[in-house]
Amino acid sequence: MNDLSDLKYHGLPMRGINRALSILSLLISVLLLIAAGHTASSYIVMRASTENYILWKQCVDDIETTSDYLTDQTRLFTLTGDLRYVKEYFREVHEDRRRDIALERLCTDLDGMEASMWAKIAVEQSKSLEEKEHYVMRLIAESYGYGLSELPEEISAVELKAEDAALSPERQGEKARETLTGENYTNKKKAISDTLGLCMRSLVLDTRQRQYDSMEQLQVLLARQRVLVYAFIAIISVVIVSNSLFLISPLVSGISHIQHEQAIPIRGAAEFRFLAKTYNMMFEANREKTERLAYEATHDKLTGLYNRSGYDFLMQNANLDTCALLLVDVDKFKNVNDTYGHTTGDLALVRVANVLCDSFRGEDYICRIGGDEFAVIMVNAEPEFAELIREKITRINETLLHPQNDLPPLSLSVGVAFGGTAHSTGHIAKDADLALYRVKEAGRCGCAFYEPGKGEK
Repeated sequence: MNDLSDLKYHGLPMRGINRALSILSLLISVLLLIAAGHTASSYIVMRASTENYILWKQCVDDIETTSDYLTDQTRLFTLTGDLRYVKEYFREVHEDRRRDIALERLCTDLDGMEASMWAKIAVEQSKSLEEKEHYVMRLIAESYGYGLSELPEEISAVELKAEDAALSPERQGEKARETLTGENYTNKKKAISDTLGLCMRSLVLDTRQRQYDSMEQLQVLLARQRVLVYAFIAIISVVIVSNSLFLISPLVSGISHIQHEQAIPIRGAAEFRFLAKTYNMMFEANREKTERLAYEATHDKLTGLYNRSGYDFLMQNANLDTCALLLVDVDKFKNVNDTYGHTTGDLALVRVANVLCDSFRGEDYICRIGGDEFAVIMVNAEPEFAELIREKITRINETLLHPQNDLPPLSLSVGVAFGGTAHSTGHIAKDADLALYRVKEAGRCGCAFYEPGKGEK
């Protein structure tokens, strides 16, 4: 009874209660930190899943790109008879090996999974197609009269069928080209594309499942964090109301910023400042990495121009009916690398990129689509711009032919096509390529325009 009377007159022992609440608050703080760590780990796993998907997709793209590249080199050889394309073909097969490297990465990362199986099948299909391409190149070599010693071992070892060997050179060339455009070859190319499509579908499904699992785990962890936060707020509010100014208000503000994908303001209690700084560091690092990945995916590292992926995206999304497309080749650039070295060659490419950027409007898109190949997409450009474009190319070549900083003289060959007209090929890029081919035939260092129904001028 005396103890109860003491409580009635003297109140509850607040010191002991505060001590108990402080210990409980400390415990909850520890649990919050653990939950934050687990949440960060779960987030890293989910982000890694997305990054792996991007890497694997690039591997699949490399397989298809390599197959298309080998086809292109074969077709270029059939059209020109230039052994350079044969050398490029076998350099890709034996030295660059993008297709094999991509397959090795997929098999290592996705061992035993369906996606790796489809990737293996696609590579096997691609290598099977090489036999037909070797036969075609042997036919072309025969039609141009190349000796066996001039040809790579794989081509010289190909034995022509008796009826093909008996054909005239002209007919041998025709048959080679017919083979590359025939239904059998086309179907095999489509089969490779379809198989890689199945591979991508398997990758997408697997990545979605991984992300779903990570998301479920993240939601559980976030739910635990919310419970701990509410308990922490309740306990601190009992200890002292003023703490709401240093913990509750900053916490609510921080949650709002997180929901709106913004950095958390650094204010409030020391514990919250620590959490805010940690989150902001992660937030900023993730934002910078995302922006860097997006930039690197569409821009060339050497020149800073749009790369092939960026070019493809622009061609798919731009209104080509109001554009002019310029396909640009640096003339005899291989001689620059052979004579001056690749370091000087890289500086020369940067020089070309800078001159192109200085010569065209800020709204035009300048792309590097290959080693020494560039493209310019001029927006809002009508056929009346033809003379202006010709003058630009002339000035550019005059600039490049008078080198600076010990760089070698260069010149450009440019093929131009305008959108919004009835193109004979049905595609502006093909029209520009035809115009470019005409420039090269005429001796390079200049430009030509494609006109529907009239050819290039």
